[in-house]
This record gives sequence, structure tokens and C-alpha cells, in this order.
Amino acid sequence: MVQVEIEEANQNLAELIARAASGEEIVIAQTGKPMVRLVSMAEIEPDISKGEAQDVLSEELEENNSLIEEMLSAYEEEIH
Repeated sequence: MVQVEIEEANQNLAELIARAASGEEIVIAQTGKPMVRLVSMAEIEPDISKGEAQDVLSEELEENNSLIEEMLSAYEEEIH
């Protein structure tokens, strides 16, 4: 398992998604507190087709980007 802070995850999201898709567990933290876990869709839904997984991943990526932006904004408000 790898844990990264929100800012690092925001800067390296594509790489982290690729690593999670290959089976590595990625935890995104806010000031050291684990908030989100990225895992391969194969671990969640093993019977999903590749096309379905790509569709789900695209939707999840959009949702995760929104969540990361919200968490990053909250983090920035805390430090200012």
C-alpha cells in the first residue's frame, strides 16, 4: 500500500490510477489522515468486461477529480 497526500495525488493522478489498475493499493490522505483508497476495478467487480471497466473508470475518474478538488480546496482553506 502506498499513501500520498492530496496535492501529490492531484499532480500525479494519471500515474496513481495506472498503478491502482495494475493491482497496487493507493491511499490518498489529507494531512496524514487516509481519506480515499484507489484500487483496481478487477478487485471490486471481477466479472466486468474491459469496455465496461473503461466506462466505469472514466466516470469514476471524473468523480474522483471532483472529490480531490474539493479536498484540496478544504486543505488550502485550512492552511491559510
